[in-house]
Amino acid sequence: MELQSFNPWWRDGKVSPEFIGRKRAIFGEVIKYLDKRQIVLFTGLRRVGKTTLMYQIIDELLRKGVNPYKILYFSFDEMKYDLEDIIKRYETDVLHTDISKEKVFIFLDEIQKLDGWPSKIKLLYDANPKLKLFLTGSAQITMWRGTRESLAGRFFDFLIKPLNFEEYLDFKAAKIDRNRENIFEMDMRRHMAGFLRTGGFIEALNMDEHMLRKYLKESLLERVAFVDIPQTFKLDLPELLLKLLSIAAYRPGFYLDYKNLSNDLKVDQRTIANYISYLEYALFLQKLYNYSRNLLTSEKKVKKIYLCNTAFTMALNPQADLPSVLEQFFVNTLDARFFLKTPQKEEIDIIHASDKSILPVEIKIREKIGRDDIKTLFRFMEKNNLRRSLLITLNTETKFQKERHVVEAIPYWKYWSIRQKTG
Repeated sequence: MELQSFNPWWRDGKVSPEFIGRKRAIFGEVIKYLDKRQIVLFTGLRRVGKTTLMYQIIDELLRKGVNPYKILYFSFDEMKYDLEDIIKRYETDVLHTDISKEKVFIFLDEIQKLDGWPSKIKLLYDANPKLKLFLTGSAQITMWRGTRESLAGRFFDFLIKPLNFEEYLDFKAAKIDRNRENIFEMDMRRHMAGFLRTGGFIEALNMDEHMLRKYLKESLLERVAFVDIPQTFKLDLPELLLKLLSIAAYRPGFYLDYKNLSNDLKVDQRTIANYISYLEYALFLQKLYNYSRNLLTSEKKVKKIYLCNTAFTMALNPQADLPSVLEQFFVNTLDARFFLKTPQKEEIDIIHASDKSILPVEIKIREKIGRDDIKTLFRFMEKNNLRRSLLITLNTETKFQKERHVVEAIPYWKYWSIRQKTG
């Protein structure tokens, strides 16, 4: 067991700069929990920077004067060892004492690949009050099912996402005044196109089209479909996972109909439902519910499915049109949970609902916008006693008013104006 290859700071007391990368806003949030007893848990897609965040925390500890020998990092993605054996080897070869006697920081990467990890982590945590644990995992479904039962009250969890659009502009060193969007229209359109392609994956920001598509398909989509999820759930049809991802890429926002999918794919409906849930909990799919003030009713009604990232859509469907990709972008960006489809076939793309407010959002990426495009928004506002709604457009910027109800139309590239309206 080569622990020292994972922990070069035992030799030279520092983390190599290429491991640290550039800090994101999430680093400032996480660092507040260094002195808390609870486990810190990072989940998220592959390649979003969970391991880099761990290295940044290790670097911070070293800068604060923590003894390098009291920091242990291990990745279960690289090697398969039992946790007890790792801890024993660390105590014997490095720490030269029991971990219960020292303030020790242990970082365990891709923890879901350790068999029976929740109970093993619980035992380690409960037996060592001085221990500080950091965990990462790429498979959200195993993280949550195991965690909630075994580690209740013992952890703080952080969902690590790719760069959002604002972070993307920062990483690209774009000099844009958010208070003067009109002046920077061409820059915003260009950067938005780049963001839709790369999805905010830091490694992909400067890749050409061929390399980008290869990276997204092989390092992320195929790796998860053929390795990560099958390892966790012992699947018989991993290729079905990729087919479902492709369907979502070619039909962003498709209505989830297990019977039709079953007929088209010649697979049992229950199998398809299970595979959809695996992809959703692995953070590759985003499911929206048909809006109702009664949440139980929403659960029972028709649902829509989007991929979680526009880069996946464009990698699997290079001919994807701008209106479809932008609809998905705003669904993803707003963390949308609801849409509207009435028995009269009226539809609204997003019902942006919070504890305090409801904002209907329609996305119409076309040259001309008319009254027919906003009839459903006005009806929804009237029915729900709302004063405002949002229409995201290609170029149109105006306000439509009917009595006390207002539809505000804003071009898609006015990112900060839209974020201000959506909260």
